[in-house]
Amino acid sequence: MTEADPVHPPASRTPSSNAPRPQVSIAVSLLLVLISAVFLAGLFYASRVPSVQTDIAIWAGAKPPEDDSGSLAQVLFIMFTFTSPLVIAMTLSLVMSVWNKITRT
Repeated sequence: MTEADPVHPPASRTPSSNAPRPQVSIAVSLLLVLISAVFLAGLFYASRVPSVQTDIAIWAGAKPPEDDSGSLAQVLFIMFTFTSPLVIAMTLSLVMSVWNKITRT
């Protein structure tokens, strides 16, 4: 066993009162809101695709619907899922480049 050192008291684990607190900028919070909105829009659209409705009905234990005419909606959803990150990145890049040009002049 080790003994407590009487010369050097143990360090306090409480943060000092003048330590900077973590902050989130408005740009980061707006980016998070934008990503969340696009993600939730994709989930909403996915809930309307017939094959996804069938899977949810099977997971819930209900009888799945017999309608199987949602191939166009399914293709659109898959294309939206694959292209939405690229579209978001392109939009943010365009907005940031325009913002940088505006703030430089």
